[in-house]
Amino acid sequence: MDIAIVTIDSSFTTKSNFDDIIATIHHNWTTKDENKSNGILIGLSKGLRSVRIDNGQGISEKLSNKRTKEIIDRVFIPQFRQGNFFEGTKNGLSAIRQELH
Repeated sequence: MDIAIVTIDSSFTTKSNFDDIIATIHHNWTTKDENKSNGILIGLSKGLRSVRIDNGQGISEKLSNKRTKEIIDRVFIPQFRQGNFFEGTKNGLSAIRQELH
């Protein structure tokens, strides 16, 4: 299982296209090992005020989309709102890793 974090500058896309960009990056990243599809891509854009966690299908038994949404809402966002982007990302990554063990 791989976890990657990608940051997207607000000049690269719009808020309405952010989710599609992250999904496309994740799809292109995982096509190399389609049999596993157990990667997680965390997409962040400070300028767009957007976070998306994209789970591969092979990870869904351990980490559901509902649970990743809860992690975003309870771990990432509160720290980001305080301007603590590093802490929010670090704590969010830790929360994801805890779910997988």
